[in-house]
Amino acid sequence: MNSSPGKNQAAFHEARRELSERYPCGRFVAFDDGQIVADAATFDELTAALAAIGKDRPDVFVVQAGTDYADEVFILL
Repeated sequence: MNSSPGKNQAAFHEARRELSERYPCGRFVAFDDGQIVADAATFDELTAALAAIGKDRPDVFVVQAGTDYADEVFILL
């Protein structure tokens, strides 16, 4: 089942502060279907962990704990 990117982003925003408390700064954390489904020290390790559980789709939302992400980003082409 593919989850909506909006659901994953909403889950991230709700868990944003908690991520820094639960995971070391810089750790990669993946959301799918509005839940944290995997974490790893490196992006390559996270990619392998996601593939192992069948969640290697492009709609999995990945962030790094402790990173301050802007609420909105504008891309000018």
